[in-house]
Amino acid sequence: MTWIALTRAPWTIYRSSRCITATRLSAYASKRCNSTSVASDTISNLVRSTVHKIALTGFGEGTNDLYDRARPSYPSDALNKIHQAISTSSSASDGWRIIEPGSGTGIFTRLLLSPPTTQYPTFPIDTLVSIEPSEGMRKTWQNGLETKVPKQVLEDKTVNVVEGAFDDLSNVQQYGMRKGGVDGVIIAQAWHWCDDHEKALREIASYLRPSAPLILIWNLESPIPKWQGEVRKSYEKYDLGSPQYYKGWWRKMFDTQAYKELFEEKEEWSTKWMKGITEDELIDRLFSKSYLTSAHLSPTDRENLENHLRKIMRNAKHEWVDEEKGIFQYYYNTDIVILRRKA
Repeated sequence: MTWIALTRAPWTIYRSSRCITATRLSAYASKRCNSTSVASDTISNLVRSTVHKIALTGFGEGTNDLYDRARPSYPSDALNKIHQAISTSSSASDGWRIIEPGSGTGIFTRLLLSPPTTQYPTFPIDTLVSIEPSEGMRKTWQNGLETKVPKQVLEDKTVNVVEGAFDDLSNVQQYGMRKGGVDGVIIAQAWHWCDDHEKALREIASYLRPSAPLILIWNLESPIPKWQGEVRKSYEKYDLGSPQYYKGWWRKMFDTQAYKELFEEKEEWSTKWMKGITEDELIDRLFSKSYLTSAHLSPTDRENLENHLRKIMRNAKHEWVDEEKGIFQYYYNTDIVILRRKA
């Protein structure tokens, strides 16, 4: 195997020539060649104005394994909705080509590759390239692909994660992704971090086939029942003014010229679901939020907030899944926004 140096001033990225030239990766090749390395995650991120500083610091090295372990997955009806949205416009007989910006640790990526139950759809993936600006997140993405996705699922597929941003998808071209030839762009739990909607929408639209969708999806803790609303109010005041999804600032995208010029009228869809969880698991879940990590929350504030949250949980009237094991229902809303590229 030879290696080729790709210059990306002021650093150099090294990738295997097998990774660059192969039109399809075997499970072995995917395992060996699924991460773009850069000289420094800090340097990489600082040159990108579209990476929000709270996300940059809150999701830094050392937080990624907790994020991957504690964050919830997505419900089957949401994945079926996404499958339907792509299949409506895709005529690709040789499989779908999907770009996933803001992929994080790969929680959503793995659902596209390996449905966990028969209730989930099977996506006919030909090429799936995730984009993630955090090197730590990319490492966890790679580890998840190697340890949580059956090797046979990766056969005859091109599956990779590369460095990039919402407004720079160019690294996907290393894997045969061409402008105007992508069946769908999916952004899970990340679009609210986008700073420049105009630039990002134009970049995304340039890769989509006519009528192909840009799909945005978020999980959000429900404010119902009452104790969950109290939990949310307790931690949201620590968000440092960051552009969290629930604030709706991301909706400014609909005021841009890029949206009006390049996309059809949006479609919005929501579903409610629940997940069994323990008190400790919920604490991990909450403190995986960017603004509640040690980068932004002092040890004293962390202790005080955790004690307060545990008090709310212990005083709550739970819907028990297994009271003996301390497992109770926790409610989520999952929201999807679909924007189709104008034909």
